[in-house]
Amino acid sequence: MKTLRRAAVLLALALGAPSAFAARVEISRAPDKSYEVEGSFTVKASSSAVWAVLTDYDRIGGFVKSMKTSRVVASRIDGTTVVEQEAVGGVLIFSRKVKVLLEIRREPGRLTFIDVGREDFWDYSGSWSVTEGEEGAQVVYRLSALPDFIVPPS
Repeated sequence: MKTLRRAAVLLALALGAPSAFAARVEISRAPDKSYEVEGSFTVKASSSAVWAVLTDYDRIGGFVKSMKTSRVVASRIDGTTVVEQEAVGGVLIFSRKVKVLLEIRREPGRLTFIDVGREDFWDYSGSWSVTEGEEGAQVVYRLSALPDFIVPPS
């Protein structure tokens, strides 16, 4: 949850948002031990500026502190982008490096992603959606994640 909030704040700062925004984050855990995350926020910026930040895969580490590496490894003819990422996640005093190999598809107003590498997650998939609003760009993030490691309760 901290990482998503931090990402939202950094996105707002990167876009030069002159004022605060409303952020909402909900995290739930299913009986199969998977996590469902949904977050949203509004930033005083155009949707094209938000897209520029969200799709700057090679420089995500500049926006998200927990991201150690992020690099595009393939741009396919069908428009799919494959991005390899390594991040450090933590709960209390525990931390762990995690890797994903994301297939990212871009549709109007939406990015969808799925981890095809399955190195640290049985399932890791979600989306980013961006729409224009009266207050600026409305950003919604959804993630379903089933780690293949034990996550300490927090």
